[in-house]
Amino acid sequence: MSGTGSQPRAWLRRVRALRDRRVREQEGACVVEGIRQVLSAIDGGHEVEALLVDPAKLRSEVAWESIQRAVERGATLVELPTRDMERVSARDNPVGLVAVIRWAPLPLDALAIDSDAIILVADDVHDPGNLGTIARATDAAGARAMVVLGGADPTHPSALRASLGTMFLLPIHVARSHDELFEWVAGRCRTVATSAHATGDVWTTALHPPVAIVVGNEATGLDAATVARCDLTTRIPMLGTATSLNVAVAAGVLLYEARRQASL
Repeated sequence: MSGTGSQPRAWLRRVRALRDRRVREQEGACVVEGIRQVLSAIDGGHEVEALLVDPAKLRSEVAWESIQRAVERGATLVELPTRDMERVSARDNPVGLVAVIRWAPLPLDALAIDSDAIILVADDVHDPGNLGTIARATDAAGARAMVVLGGADPTHPSALRASLGTMFLLPIHVARSHDELFEWVAGRCRTVATSAHATGDVWTTALHPPVAIVVGNEATGLDAATVARCDLTTRIPMLGTATSLNVAVAAGVLLYEARRQASL
């Protein structure tokens, strides 16, 4: 169906309300923008509440075909003029597609671990863009899931945008505390902490599955107590003048080394 009358205004208000993390958490919904991101949510089988479309901007036939499938499943189609799309868009040049999706990270106890599982744990990663990029790397390396412990909200628009839709395809789970995380991994898999003070480097540390790789805050890394609770520590050698890597880059290096070791 197509939104008419007051309906577009109501959806515009809903999109604005979902900019608040508390509202997203309470309602289990989020706003996602962009063709690849929205199509990933649809392909991932998530419930689509509404698709806000600017027909003057959205020219992708693939996008329109996916929109039609979502509408057939019950999503509301709301056509917006360009001026309204620009008001709700977070982009300088909107592509003309925004969606309200029923999606939220899963609890940790819903994640099963088997013998070939590679898990990435993002501990207190503050920047939503970094969190989304970590999700993208986790998916690209064929890891089982990403666990978020504190820090940025996985449903933040910047996290969803940086993930290029992989947030909707990769299992994303939330640990409420370090105690919950370490009680959950006990007896299930090895935990490996990243630390600049580790004696072993990424090439010599046992990263083969089942393993949970823990990366920390952009500014301070993992705190000493968390490092002490992990089974192993590892570091990425800095061979040039740089003294550290962006946390998402570091996560990618570790994930692919874990994948390499899994193939041996």
